[in-house]
Parts: sequence; structure tokens; C-alpha cells
Amino acid sequence: MLNSANDAKNAKTVNVEKGDLPQLLVQVEHQFVELWGDMSSWWGVSRTMAEIHGLLYITGEALSAEEIQKRLGISRGNVSMNIRTLVEWGLVRRVRKRGDRREYFQSVADVWEMFTVLAAQRKRREIDPVLRTLQQCREQLSPAMLGQAANDPKARQRLERIENLLAFLKLLEQLAERFITSQRGLQAAVQRLTEQ
Repeated sequence: MLNSANDAKNAKTVNVEKGDLPQLLVQVEHQFVELWGDMSSWWGVSRTMAEIHGLLYITGEALSAEEIQKRLGISRGNVSMNIRTLVEWGLVRRVRKRGDRREYFQSVADVWEMFTVLAAQRKRREIDPVLRTLQQCREQLSPAMLGQAANDPKARQRLERIENLLAFLKLLEQLAERFITSQRGLQAAVQRLTEQ
């Protein structure tokens, strides 16, 4: 396995016979799908959802649910449920083929668009509920709710800690909103952070 850019530069060139190419492509497809499945926990999605997306992304093909089911060895219901979510998120699009009544599915090809969608979904599922809960906690500890008890040192300390955390998370939320709203924004942010 190649672990760095230097390894890739130092790798020996191997000529693949034309007849061996399909087998090599299938091997790479399997490795990629397995890798995508392993990375699923980083994105906060199920392994199966990541494998379906990985298959659609690496092949670049529009595949039917039956083809996905066969290639990944998973149930039709599992394919259907995960495809529905991938389509809702905007990572996969429905495609029609002329003369075929089946639905086909194709992954978004642009890497920046793909990771922008994943970041937005994680924010929606993980950060937004935290912000809502913290805002409720702040409201419960507000002087309007507590009256005279708001002067209690423990109540003031907890309110201050919640407000500090909320201020920090709101700042991160503003950054996320600015860069997640478009893949160009995310790409520009990443490039700016990596400039030397």
C-alpha cells in the first residue's frame, strides 16, 4: 500500500495487459468500497450507506438498485433505504435510461460538492441539536426565568459557562455557514488553511 506522495513517486511502473485490466479495476473497486465503508464512522453514516456511495462514486456509472445489491451482496431493502437517504442528502442523483423502466443512481462526481454536503449534514444532525439544547439551558438560567435566584453564584457560573460555550459554537457555526453554503467556499477555506 502506498502511504505517501514519495511512495507514489517511487512506485515501479507495471504494465497491465489489456486482458488483465477488468480484473484490476474490480480489485480497485473492492478496495475503494471497503475503504469508503471504513471511513463511514468519520462521516457519521452507516457502513452500508458509505459502501453504496463508494461503489457509485468509484465506478462513475449509473447503477440500478439490483446492480448495487448484486455487487455489494446486500439486501434490496437495505439498498433502497440507504439510496433514499443518499438522494435526500444530494450525494446521489436518480437517473433514467431511455427505454428502461428501472431507476438508476449516480454519485455526485465533484469531490468538493460531496464533502460540502457531508459537512452540512453532520452539522444539521450533530451541531444544531447541541446549539438548541444549550440555548434552552441558557434560557432556563436567565434572570427572567430565575428571578432573584439568578444572583446565586452557582446559577451565575453555570450561565456564564453555557454562554461561553454558546459564543464559541456560534462562531464555529458562522464559519461553517460561510464555507459550507458552497463547495467553492469550502475549497477556498481549505486552500487558504494549507497555504505556506
